[in-house]
Amino acid sequence: MDKEHVAAIGAAICITIWGLTFIFSKELMVYFTPIQLMSMRFLIAFLVLLVICPKMEFDIKKEWVYVLIALFGNLIYYLAENVALTYTYASEVSILTSTTSMMSLVLMFVLFKDRIMKLQVIGFVVSFIGVVLVTFNGTVILNLDPIGDILSLAAALSWAIYCVLLRLFSKDIDGRILTRKMMFYGFLMTIPLMIIDGHGFDTTHLFDADTLVGLFFLGVLGSGLCFILWNHSVKVLGVVKSNIFIYAMPAVTLIAGRVVFDETITIMAVIGVALIIMGMLMANRDPE
Repeated sequence: MDKEHVAAIGAAICITIWGLTFIFSKELMVYFTPIQLMSMRFLIAFLVLLVICPKMEFDIKKEWVYVLIALFGNLIYYLAENVALTYTYASEVSILTSTTSMMSLVLMFVLFKDRIMKLQVIGFVVSFIGVVLVTFNGTVILNLDPIGDILSLAAALSWAIYCVLLRLFSKDIDGRILTRKMMFYGFLMTIPLMIIDGHGFDTTHLFDADTLVGLFFLGVLGSGLCFILWNHSVKVLGVVKSNIFIYAMPAVTLIAGRVVFDETITIMAVIGVALIIMGMLMANRDPE
């Protein structure tokens, strides 16, 4: 198995885990605010990675790179997405944030003059249609809200910029150190936000078994493991091919919702999943 196939498997694992994080986040936000949950998620990931990779590295000339990557890959993306959910339906947020794949395509063309293949564009469009079908799942609800929509698009753009930064700076950086520093600076950035937010930290349910399992999943797997795998996938596959996997996230969440919450899956959603897979295969196909 060559390194591209390994990287693709890593990206698929990331999307599967990230698709499941919505389930755990939904449960935990009964007890914690979105900002508090972000903060704990980043802190847990940092501490675990510090144990796994204790090698300390600090270069004042490079630290700004880690801060910048954490700003777009952690803080802005998660903050914009979570706040958007308070203004509009989750379905609209899911659809609009999935446009990060197309934004990445445009950014790579503008900044690096990367070729845009016709089959690639068709694949992106087919997958996007699939995302719309999966997200609505037979219930067409449209509640356009300028603030929520702008925040969703801002989250998508932030992730696309984060992936471009990875292409520029991650080549000679150990993925574990990069992810550890991302989580450290991401955690630091959430502290002033928690102060501004002003909500007290409720520890009543912090040590409940379900809470600990959820925090472990979000922090260790969703942030620690996944960002290491994702950073490697972007390094090997490139920004565009990696981000096409993001289209599969709503499908994972849909299936998880069926298993955990017994939610209904309609024919529309099944067709959507098929279109997502078809589009991903088209977009990742190497040109002849």
